[in-house]
Amino acid sequence: MTNPDIQPDRQRVRLTYEKGEAVKFISHHDEFRLWERVLRRADLPILYKKGFNPQPHMQIAAPLGVGITGVCEFLDITFSPPVPLDELTERIRAKLPPGIFLHDVVEVPLKTAALQSVLIGADYTILIFAEPGEIDPALIEARIATFLNTTEIWRERERKGQKYTYNLRPLALELRYNGYDATSEEHRIFLRVQQRPGATGRPDEVVDALGFDDFARTLRRDRLYFSDSEADVAVFAVYPVIEQTAISKDDGKASRRKKRRGRDRTPAKPPEGRSISERAADEFA
Repeated sequence: MTNPDIQPDRQRVRLTYEKGEAVKFISHHDEFRLWERVLRRADLPILYKKGFNPQPHMQIAAPLGVGITGVCEFLDITFSPPVPLDELTERIRAKLPPGIFLHDVVEVPLKTAALQSVLIGADYTILIFAEPGEIDPALIEARIATFLNTTEIWRERERKGQKYTYNLRPLALELRYNGYDATSEEHRIFLRVQQRPGATGRPDEVVDALGFDDFARTLRRDRLYFSDSEADVAVFAVYPVIEQTAISKDDGKASRRKKRRGRDRTPAKPPEGRSISERAADEFA
């Protein structure tokens, strides 16, 4: 019989990987299931959470939007018992589908903070595909200048069924034109956004605000920044921290809490002198 007081040996591993063109249209949930299948096919001892519907101890640092690629993504996984890193890397690479590329595998302390809790920002490249001379670079630079000179760009989102309005502009920390690559026939725009709880800049909304929907374009995430990294904190030290309250729009409407059945009602006083079983029997009379 297993002693519940004895904890099995555990190993927390961080994967650095690339999500390429072949899989850029799968959702975050599909990507999570993809990784679970890869690890199971590699016959690796994933640690599962306890409960009625056990889930694997896995966490993707920052979900990518559908249609966005990422060259430096992070995934934390807990194994029990531990597996040598060389063997782990070999077995995972053997089961990866097209479009997913494993760059690095390292072991991190078990008590390391969850990646999503320490995320502060990200770098993206906006790729606009065009033949030479089809789009004047001056037009791109003019639209970027218009965006940067604007203090308010209001967007609407939905969270848990409730719509809210927020100011996108402060969340775009940097935006600049990086030139045209004639070989791949694409204009490149650099974008750095804040990504903090309740105040996350979405790159697709920046693209919409720039007005390049008429041209074929894609987004690529190049880097993620975390508050537990001194180097990352140094990069973001020059930017103000944008709080959710600073970008949310107060529409003057009082929030209404949904009433659930059985809530906010005074329970009826049961008749005196009758037992619980007698009152329950009335339901079947």
